[in-house]
Amino acid sequence: MTEIGSTVPHVYSRAELASIHKDILNGEKEARKLIVVDNKVYDITDFTFDHPGGEQVILTQEGRDASDVFKEMHPPHAYELLANCYVGDCDPKNPPVTEKRKNATAFAQDVRQLRDKLEREGMFEASQLYYVYKVTSTLAVCGVGLALLKTWGKTSPLVVLVSAMMVGLFWQQCGWLAHDFAHYQVIKDQGTNNLFLVLLGNLVQGFSLSWWKNKHNTHHASTNVTGEDPDIDTAPVLLWDEFATANFYGALNKSNAFDRFLAKHILPYQTRYYFFILGFARLSWAIQSVLYSFENETLNKSKLLSWCERLFLVIHWLFFTYVAIAWTSTWSEVILFFIVSQLTTGYLLAIVFAMNHNGMPVLTPEQATNMEFYEIQVVTGRDVTCSAVGDWIFGGLNYQIEHHVFPEMPRHNLSKVKPMIQHLAKKYDIYHHDTTLIGGTIEVLKTLDFVQKVALKFSYKLDLD
Repeated sequence: MTEIGSTVPHVYSRAELASIHKDILNGEKEARKLIVVDNKVYDITDFTFDHPGGEQVILTQEGRDASDVFKEMHPPHAYELLANCYVGDCDPKNPPVTEKRKNATAFAQDVRQLRDKLEREGMFEASQLYYVYKVTSTLAVCGVGLALLKTWGKTSPLVVLVSAMMVGLFWQQCGWLAHDFAHYQVIKDQGTNNLFLVLLGNLVQGFSLSWWKNKHNTHHASTNVTGEDPDIDTAPVLLWDEFATANFYGALNKSNAFDRFLAKHILPYQTRYYFFILGFARLSWAIQSVLYSFENETLNKSKLLSWCERLFLVIHWLFFTYVAIAWTSTWSEVILFFIVSQLTTGYLLAIVFAMNHNGMPVLTPEQATNMEFYEIQVVTGRDVTCSAVGDWIFGGLNYQIEHHVFPEMPRHNLSKVKPMIQHLAKKYDIYHHDTTLIGGTIEVLKTLDFVQKVALKFSYKLDLD
């Protein structure tokens, strides 16, 4: 490590960095948490808590070369903040030995060059006209739904049903808008962007922007990596891979009767309730969001933004509770509005998210460490080919691979980039998966079926405990 007053930075070998990472994994108290960006070493031990993107996401990169993920998920001025943690340089990566690793390295280099080219061509600049249309048209869906409820909600249960479905669709579409703003696809200025985020996320949709960014940033930084990606950490509701299954069943103890009941009687049959459980996604995430917001500060530690988030969440629930009660005539219609609106959003969100990565390869942390960032994004993602209506429903996330390769690229440019990524993937024998909604759903069900069979074998052992 560079000594105080020294003008010559310490040069770490890759073996030295691997040894320090091993000390971290072994719980050595004196070990420092290091990351590598562009062959420079940064000590993030004391910085993780203050990381503007959250502590969880930066810790996924500890001990790894984070050059590509850092570039894709940070504005240029973030490098200035990172410089405060600089402790030395490191040797370049060891040259790849196998043909597969050589291809992956060459693929990553070509993607970097493609990114620079696309940036020069303005492909990372959003069309303001497009997003004016998206915001106004999305708000119009809510406006029509609420207008129907106010005008005929007291006289027609059918109108209550239609209104609830429109509000549910509105929340789903707001989710995609908030997602775009969370990735700085629309507005690059952080303050203005956060204003739109709390309005679209907290106030309109009822999801905390900090809860979402903490969860979603970690997902992007460590996609489909078991034990790191929160999007596949859904036990004890669903299990997506044999690693999570082994960890869940291995951690069971006799004192937790509920988890043991799920492990023995529910999880081995998860394909039977999969579609049923999807409907509760919106409600589950909303509850998690409220709990997170009131238990934690915002990621940037702003007191004002923290209280704005909490206030807007409260206003969201008060407003939609009010319209459900005031603009319907019976309590059964209030319940109908609540259930249908929540289920509509739940299904529309969850089906899209399930298509994105579920059923695709799940990696161990060790595998992820030895792979290129861009390679991981391609092999763990699933593109879904669909119509213009499908594009609208998916919010552009049917171009999931391209979104993960270039997360700050506005959604309206992803379709243009898809053939370019496909070409590079084919050139270097990197698997790029593209399917239909039905094909993707079958793949997801096959994965759930494989994992439930593993779970069933583990459940037999519970009788022996």
